Amino acid sequence: PHINAMAPFREASDGMSRSPTFFVGTERQKQKLEGFSRQEEHFAEAFRDSRPLCFNARSFQKTHPAKASQGHKDADATLVSPFILGVADGVSQVEDFGIDASLLPNELLKVCEELGMYQLLPNSKLAPQDQYRGPIPLIRRAFEATESLGSLTVVLAIMDNSTQIHGKAHPMLSVITIGDCELLILRRGQDLQEGAS
Repeated sequence: PHINAMAPFREASDGMSRSPTFFVGTERQKQKLEGFSRQEEHFAEAFRDSRPLCFNARSFQKTHPAKASQGHKDADATLVSPFILGVADGVSQVEDFGIDASLLPNELLKVCEELGMYQLLPNSKLAPQDQYRGPIPLIRRAFEATESLGSLTVVLAIMDNSTQIHGKAHPMLSVITIGDCELLILRRGQDLQEGAS
Protein backbone atom coordinates (compact mmCIF):
# COMPACT_ATOMS: atom_id res chain seq x y z
CA PRO A 1 0.00 0.00 0.00
CA HIS A 2 1.10 3.52 -0.76
CA ILE A 3 1.52 5.80 2.25
CA ASN A 4 1.31 9.52 1.72
CA ALA A 5 4.24 10.78 3.76
CA MET A 6 3.24 14.39 3.09
CA ALA A 7 -0.15 14.03 4.81
CA PRO A 8 0.93 15.65 8.09
CA PHE A 9 2.14 18.75 6.22
CA ARG A 10 -0.17 21.59 5.27
CA GLU A 11 0.58 23.78 2.24
CA ALA A 12 1.31 27.40 3.14
CA SER A 13 0.63 30.29 0.77
CA ASP A 14 4.34 30.96 0.16
CA GLY A 15 5.04 27.48 -1.38
CA MET A 16 6.40 26.06 1.82
CA SER A 17 4.91 23.15 3.76
CA ARG A 18 4.13 23.68 7.38
CA SER A 19 4.59 21.01 9.99
CA PRO A 20 3.59 21.45 13.59
CA THR A 21 7.19 22.46 14.45
CA PHE A 22 9.02 23.94 11.43
CA PHE A 23 8.84 25.05 7.78
CA VAL A 24 10.25 22.79 5.06
CA GLY A 25 10.81 23.52 1.36
CA THR A 26 8.14 21.47 -0.40
CA GLU A 27 10.04 20.45 -3.55
CA ARG A 28 13.21 19.54 -1.70
CA GLN A 29 11.32 17.35 0.78
CA LYS A 30 9.24 15.71 -1.95
CA GLN A 31 12.45 14.72 -3.77
CA LYS A 32 13.93 13.25 -0.61
CA LEU A 33 10.75 11.34 0.21
CA GLU A 34 10.45 10.04 -3.37
CA GLY A 35 14.06 8.85 -3.17
CA PHE A 36 13.34 6.97 0.04
CA SER A 37 10.16 5.53 -1.44
CA ARG A 38 11.93 4.31 -4.60
CA GLN A 39 14.68 2.73 -2.52
CA GLU A 40 12.11 0.95 -0.35
CA GLU A 41 10.24 -0.33 -3.43
CA HIS A 42 13.52 -1.57 -4.92
CA PHE A 43 14.31 -3.54 -1.74
CA ALA A 44 10.78 -4.97 -1.61
CA GLU A 45 11.02 -6.03 -5.28
CA ALA A 46 14.45 -7.63 -4.76
CA PHE A 47 13.12 -9.56 -1.76
CA ARG A 48 10.01 -10.69 -3.63
CA ASP A 49 12.08 -11.81 -6.63
CA SER A 50 14.55 -13.82 -4.54
CA ARG A 51 12.10 -15.90 -2.54
CA PRO A 52 11.98 -19.57 -3.57
CA LEU A 53 8.69 -20.91 -4.87
CA CYS A 54 7.09 -24.10 -3.66
CA PHE A 55 3.90 -26.08 -4.11
CA ASN A 56 1.01 -25.85 -1.69
CA ALA A 57 -1.10 -28.87 -2.56
CA ARG A 58 -3.15 -31.72 -1.19
CA SER A 59 -4.11 -35.07 -2.67
CA PHE A 60 -7.12 -37.32 -2.48
CA GLN A 61 -7.55 -40.70 -4.03
CA LYS A 62 -10.31 -43.25 -4.13
CA THR A 63 -10.34 -46.68 -5.71
CA HIS A 64 -12.54 -46.88 -8.79
CA PRO A 65 -15.75 -48.74 -7.82
CA ALA A 66 -15.37 -51.22 -10.70
CA LYS A 67 -11.85 -52.14 -9.55
CA ALA A 68 -12.95 -52.34 -5.92
CA SER A 69 -15.82 -54.70 -6.82
CA GLN A 70 -13.33 -57.02 -8.56
CA GLY A 71 -11.12 -57.08 -5.46
CA HIS A 72 -8.27 -55.09 -6.95
CA LYS A 73 -6.14 -53.21 -4.48
CA ASP A 74 -5.64 -49.47 -5.08
CA ALA A 75 -2.32 -49.36 -6.95
CA ASP A 76 -2.15 -45.60 -7.32
CA ALA A 77 0.16 -43.38 -5.32
CA THR A 78 0.45 -39.63 -4.91
CA LEU A 79 3.29 -37.39 -3.86
CA VAL A 80 2.77 -33.93 -2.41
CA SER A 81 5.87 -32.11 -1.21
CA PRO A 82 7.10 -28.51 -1.36
CA PHE A 83 9.13 -29.11 -4.54
CA ILE A 84 7.58 -32.16 -6.23
CA LEU A 85 4.05 -33.24 -7.07
CA GLY A 86 3.51 -36.69 -8.48
CA VAL A 87 1.04 -39.37 -9.41
CA ALA A 88 2.04 -42.95 -10.13
CA ASP A 89 -0.59 -45.31 -11.49
CA GLY A 90 0.28 -48.92 -10.85
CA VAL A 91 -0.79 -51.45 -13.47
CA SER A 92 -3.06 -53.81 -11.55
CA GLN A 93 -2.74 -56.65 -14.11
CA VAL A 94 0.63 -57.55 -12.55
CA GLU A 95 -1.38 -58.96 -9.63
CA ASP A 96 -2.15 -61.92 -11.95
CA PHE A 97 1.54 -62.81 -11.55
CA GLY A 98 1.48 -62.52 -7.75
CA ILE A 99 3.02 -59.02 -7.66
CA ASP A 100 1.51 -56.34 -5.43
CA ALA A 101 0.75 -53.55 -7.96
CA SER A 102 0.88 -50.82 -5.29
CA LEU A 103 4.46 -51.42 -4.13
CA LEU A 104 6.41 -49.94 -7.08
CA PRO A 105 4.33 -46.73 -7.39
CA ASN A 106 4.63 -46.01 -3.66
CA GLU A 107 8.34 -46.84 -3.52
CA LEU A 108 9.18 -44.82 -6.63
CA LEU A 109 7.40 -41.69 -5.38
CA LYS A 110 8.98 -42.08 -1.94
CA VAL A 111 12.46 -42.15 -3.49
CA CYS A 112 11.55 -39.20 -5.78
CA GLU A 113 10.50 -37.21 -2.72
CA GLU A 114 13.73 -38.04 -0.84
CA LEU A 115 15.90 -37.16 -3.86
CA GLY A 116 13.89 -34.03 -4.55
CA MET A 117 14.13 -32.71 -1.01
CA TYR A 118 17.86 -33.41 -1.07
CA GLN A 119 18.53 -31.88 -4.50
CA LEU A 120 15.96 -29.07 -4.67
CA LEU A 121 16.26 -27.49 -1.24
CA PRO A 122 17.23 -23.85 -1.90
CA ASN A 123 20.77 -22.77 -0.98
CA SER A 124 21.94 -26.33 -0.31
CA LYS A 125 25.61 -26.96 -1.02
CA LEU A 126 25.83 -30.26 -2.89
CA ALA A 127 28.65 -32.01 -4.67
CA PRO A 128 28.36 -31.54 -8.46
CA GLN A 129 27.32 -35.15 -9.03
CA ASP A 130 24.46 -34.79 -6.51
CA GLN A 131 22.97 -31.54 -7.86
CA TYR A 132 19.57 -31.44 -9.56
CA ARG A 133 20.02 -31.95 -13.30
CA GLY A 134 16.41 -32.10 -14.45
CA PRO A 135 13.40 -34.40 -14.21
CA ILE A 136 14.77 -37.23 -16.36
CA PRO A 137 17.93 -37.86 -14.28
CA LEU A 138 15.87 -37.52 -11.07
CA ILE A 139 13.28 -40.14 -12.06
CA ARG A 140 15.95 -42.41 -13.57
CA ARG A 141 17.98 -42.31 -10.34
CA ALA A 142 14.83 -42.88 -8.27
CA PHE A 143 13.79 -45.89 -10.40
CA GLU A 144 17.28 -47.39 -10.15
CA ALA A 145 17.00 -47.14 -6.34
CA THR A 146 13.72 -49.08 -6.18
CA GLU A 147 13.57 -52.79 -5.39
CA SER A 148 9.89 -53.55 -6.02
CA LEU A 149 8.65 -55.30 -9.13
CA GLY A 150 5.72 -54.00 -11.13
CA SER A 151 4.59 -51.69 -13.86
CA LEU A 152 3.32 -48.12 -13.72
CA THR A 153 2.73 -44.81 -15.40
CA VAL A 154 3.92 -41.65 -13.70
CA VAL A 155 3.79 -37.87 -13.90
CA LEU A 156 5.96 -35.48 -11.86
CA ALA A 157 5.90 -31.70 -11.58
CA ILE A 158 9.16 -30.34 -10.17
CA MET A 159 9.78 -26.81 -8.88
CA ASP A 160 13.44 -25.89 -9.46
CA ASN A 161 14.50 -22.71 -7.65
CA SER A 162 18.18 -23.04 -8.59
CA THR A 163 17.87 -21.76 -12.17
CA GLN A 164 19.79 -18.50 -12.68
CA ILE A 165 19.33 -16.15 -15.64
CA HIS A 166 21.65 -13.11 -15.74
CA GLY A 167 22.55 -13.75 -12.12
CA LYS A 168 18.95 -13.64 -10.89
CA ALA A 169 16.90 -16.55 -9.60
CA HIS A 170 14.22 -17.70 -12.04
CA PRO A 171 12.24 -20.65 -10.68
CA MET A 172 11.32 -23.21 -13.32
CA LEU A 173 8.55 -25.78 -13.40
CA SER A 174 9.54 -29.05 -15.04
CA VAL A 175 7.04 -31.75 -15.92
CA ILE A 176 7.80 -35.30 -16.93
CA THR A 177 5.25 -37.92 -17.83
CA ILE A 178 5.82 -41.57 -18.59
CA GLY A 179 2.79 -43.40 -19.91
CA ASP A 180 -0.70 -41.95 -19.94
CA CYS A 181 -0.62 -39.87 -16.75
CA GLU A 182 -1.41 -36.21 -17.39
CA LEU A 183 -0.99 -32.88 -15.64
CA LEU A 184 -3.18 -29.82 -16.09
CA ILE A 185 -1.67 -26.43 -15.26
CA LEU A 186 -4.19 -23.75 -14.30
CA ARG A 187 -3.06 -20.17 -13.92
CA ARG A 188 -5.08 -17.74 -11.85
CA GLY A 189 -6.25 -14.61 -13.65
CA GLN A 190 -5.72 -15.70 -17.24
CA ASP A 191 -8.51 -16.33 -19.70
CA LEU A 192 -8.36 -19.61 -21.53
CA GLN A 193 -9.33 -19.39 -25.18
CA GLU A 194 -10.43 -22.17 -27.44
CA GLY A 195 -8.53 -22.63 -30.68
CA ALA A 196 -10.05 -21.10 -33.81
CA SER A 197 -12.65 -23.36 -35.40
